[in-house]
Amino acid sequence: MKGYAQFCPIAKAAEVLTERWTLLVLRDLLYGSHRFNNLRRGVPLMSPTLLSKRLQTLEQAGLVARKPGEGNGHWEYHLTDAGEALRPIVNAIGHWGQTWVRSKLTPDELDPGRLMWAMHRHFRLANVPHGTLVLYVEVTDTTRLPTWWFVVKRDTVELCWDDPGCDVDLSLHADLLTLTQIYIGDLSLPRARALGKVKIHGAKDLVGGMLSRFPRSKFADDNPCPIP
Repeated sequence: MKGYAQFCPIAKAAEVLTERWTLLVLRDLLYGSHRFNNLRRGVPLMSPTLLSKRLQTLEQAGLVARKPGEGNGHWEYHLTDAGEALRPIVNAIGHWGQTWVRSKLTPDELDPGRLMWAMHRHFRLANVPHGTLVLYVEVTDTTRLPTWWFVVKRDTVELCWDDPGCDVDLSLHADLLTLTQIYIGDLSLPRARALGKVKIHGAKDLVGGMLSRFPRSKFADDNPCPIP
């Protein structure tokens, strides 16, 4: 990217941060993705070549450090202090976007893989019962990747598109638009269930506690209008 030929610190920051995809790569690094393939899952429309290029740019700018992964033979990407200092800035952009430039949820924005990957990063682990909770999700109106499993523990969430072979504690069935609306805060889970848009099966106490566990965007509460 060509520079702005200005000494202004805003211009200097823009030279690093405003290239296409860069903020989304930073978003995923801030969410805890360190491996190249996990970063790709967060930005699946970005080519591997371009992702490599953006990571190199961030490394050269001192925002990212590339380190060998522990025992896996793969490189990992970790934010430096300078990169971590962007956390409140990226969060502020997200809060601003949720309030002022809301998505109309066009068909090209609805994708089961991207939604499930986002959901798996936002489970409220403090509210998960002791042991392992297995949530099965069926996206009822798609033939592409319609079934997913979340294996939720006290400190980790594993997302599977193949049956992991665990007993299912909760199953949830809904169309893609409804699930996306719940995740971004446009629709509450109880309201969606009352309207018959979501069906939940499982033990009564687990179904009752789903509201406190269901993953929602960290910006979901920023909606300018109360959700139904």
